[in-house]
Amino acid sequence: MDKLRSNLNFLFGIRQTNPHAAATEIGVSQPTLHRLLTQAKVRPSAATLHRLASFFDVTVDALLSDDLTEYPPAQAPRQQVVGEAPAPHYNVRSGPDITGLVPLLSSVQAGEWCEVAAAFEREDAQEWLPCPVRHGPRTFCLVVEGESMKNPGIKPSYEPGDIIFIDPDKVANPGDRVVARLENQPAATFKQYWEEDGKRMLKALNPDWNPRYSPINDDATICGVVIGKWVPE
Repeated sequence: MDKLRSNLNFLFGIRQTNPHAAATEIGVSQPTLHRLLTQAKVRPSAATLHRLASFFDVTVDALLSDDLTEYPPAQAPRQQVVGEAPAPHYNVRSGPDITGLVPLLSSVQAGEWCEVAAAFEREDAQEWLPCPVRHGPRTFCLVVEGESMKNPGIKPSYEPGDIIFIDPDKVANPGDRVVARLENQPAATFKQYWEEDGKRMLKALNPDWNPRYSPINDDATICGVVIGKWVPE
């Protein structure tokens, strides 16, 4: 990780940015950033690497492997050399701009979030993750647990381990996927919101899930509407 430490110190230097002041903007704690800048044997998480790469407008690979002191990001050569093979065709394109960091919560924390829409302290979250879609200020994310929302061969479908982004400021309409807190249940649950014959219910997308439909009353709280998901490799 010597290359990472060298590149980070160099990039902060050419930006003339105080690392501790930039830590909040990057979404990395000050102690973590300090260790990355001063210690060689530090293995940051993938999320931390992506935040740093995005902040400096470089790739994660460049941050870890390249000598950026030779070709700073703003000066890296981009023109093709005569006689060089043509650039390959890629079947991917740039993703959406990251529009902010949101807290990754446990299902119990999400249930508490439903009850008290208070400011969430940075250290209370399991992690802060970048959200690629427009969202309200109270947006949070959860890791999908269980297979009740797995719908094989049909979209939408959610596998255990998928990360879903939930916006509490969106109004739930029939068909929306929502996170809800049921009466006398400390943890939040993830289901599809449904209305039929004037009754409200939560529906599991998995056709084999039992019970697939769960009626809810006025004591249930819709914590927010799912606005997107991220699938970890």
